[in-house]
Amino acid sequence: MEKYVLLFALLSVTSITCGTQLVFAQTYDDNKEKTSIIQTCEKIYPDSQKLGSAKFRERYQYSVNFRDCVTLYDDPIWDSVESDRIDKLILLLEKPPQTKIIRDRFNDTQNIPQWVKDDAKRWDQGEENDNIFSYGIRYMMSSKIIKSNNTLDYRNCSYGTICLTQNDFVKYSIKNNNDTIILTHTFDDVSDNIFVISKESSKNIKTITNFQINKTSGLVESDKKCCTPYRYIHPIPMNLGTKINQEHPSEVVSEVVFLFKDLKRPSFVAKDKPGKYLEIIDKETGMVLFSKYQDKSRHLLQVTQLVDTNIVKKDTTIRYDNMKIPSWFKNTVKWWTEGKISDSEYVAGISHLLKNDVLRI
Repeated sequence: MEKYVLLFALLSVTSITCGTQLVFAQTYDDNKEKTSIIQTCEKIYPDSQKLGSAKFRERYQYSVNFRDCVTLYDDPIWDSVESDRIDKLILLLEKPPQTKIIRDRFNDTQNIPQWVKDDAKRWDQGEENDNIFSYGIRYMMSSKIIKSNNTLDYRNCSYGTICLTQNDFVKYSIKNNNDTIILTHTFDDVSDNIFVISKESSKNIKTITNFQINKTSGLVESDKKCCTPYRYIHPIPMNLGTKINQEHPSEVVSEVVFLFKDLKRPSFVAKDKPGKYLEIIDKETGMVLFSKYQDKSRHLLQVTQLVDTNIVKKDTTIRYDNMKIPSWFKNTVKWWTEGKISDSEYVAGISHLLKNDVLRI
């Protein structure tokens, strides 16, 4: 009998020990995964600082760990230098678990996922910021749950800056008397300084150079030489009387409709005081569509014509703020999360507000 009791005791201890080992193994793997998430967030954190919240969201919003990173960045622990920082960050990722929610975000569905309603409820209660709430609406728009008739191409800009986004480009034909140069500028990185890849070709020359433009002043820094005004895109908005600092200092004197690739673009006409230089500037984007410099006494004539770009489209519209959520909209969200209005009524309401530019996400 004693042998059987001893055998039972040994089996019990072995079972408990094995169970404990499984728990430890699971915890280790779980922490390893969370540490990997933190490392990913560390890698893209400089972009969140450089790009700003709106452009950072546009670039990374569909990344698997995006919401985890936002959660970490918003907590004071992220900037901590304490030795247990990683352990504390791991604890942040444990509440609430996000694995299933994030997986659902990539399912193309006509039903509103539960995580969208959960985010909206927390936003209404002040537990989430506007960016998290807007993510759900953007998801519903991209999944065609929200069918908005608003097909405008919005470009979010700041007042008094050159308005560009990643991979924008301009291509010009520049005619100097009998010579023609094809100039292409591609804007690689757009932050406080805009990085430019410049390709220039003519009959005898083909060159590639790099430089950067200060987004606010419009000044070019190249080869440690400072600072020539950039001549192809000006800070916006502009108005009649706006003075333009460039090689030929000019002033906006009138408005005109300029035809570019069958697009009728509202534009400004700028001229210099001597009357030798004229340029047509796209009113919405600040981009130079056409310019002409003529000095008859020196027999000089230069004509610059925009031939291609991805910056302007048929319905390009500039916005000077990234997001607009009226304070009263929280009532609508609350009614929806409490079941007082249906999903279809909520979606129809959002579609109407987006269409009429009352709600901007």
